[in-house]
Amino acid sequence: KRGMDTEAVLARFAQEQQALARLSHPHIARLLDAGRTADGLPYFVMERVHGRPIDQACEGLALEARLALFLQLADAVAHAHRHLLVHRDLKPANVLVDADGQVKLLDFGIAKALQEDAAEATHTGQRAFTPHYASPEQVRGEPVSTATDLYSLGVLLYVMLTGQRPYGRTAGSAIEAARAVLEEEPTRPSSLSPGPQMAAGWVATRKRLQGDL
Repeated sequence: KRGMDTEAVLARFAQEQQALARLSHPHIARLLDAGRTADGLPYFVMERVHGRPIDQACEGLALEARLALFLQLADAVAHAHRHLLVHRDLKPANVLVDADGQVKLLDFGIAKALQEDAAEATHTGQRAFTPHYASPEQVRGEPVSTATDLYSLGVLLYVMLTGQRPYGRTAGSAIEAARAVLEEEPTRPSSLSPGPQMAAGWVATRKRLQGDL
């Protein structure tokens, strides 16, 4: 990728390598190696994980089973936050569930290492996050914090329980999805109609969600 060998990016990769090396958690994919290619491009080698994205893994599961998966993920994120590491791109594709029902969080540190400086990101229009799961401050280009991950966790939990996003369901582009984050009110989970991806026994679940998330 163009710009991967800039001093700023190389410095961020070095910082993230040190931070990732301190992480040791059963639900976080391990950093195996890091370095630079012969061309000077930085790279991370992460633990290989076989599994399905967490939203797909939730299909057909009861509410309690879905919550159990979410608690594994939340514990992994909390561990990283204790080490002052923010993920920045929590989304189903970065959270896999293996055949034993164990959650593995991927790509920790990648988003920050690839994040462009604010001025450059504004110029190129590119940012290292996924709009559907981004926090408002990410969409606005403001500094991120552990609260950024907590917001994305909330969106993920909504998707895991309902099989639908809280807003931006009709967004056809990243720009429309980002606008939905800032402008749309989340749909109350208890108002949703049953669907094939919702937790088994949705009628009972909907009653339990009265008051909502």
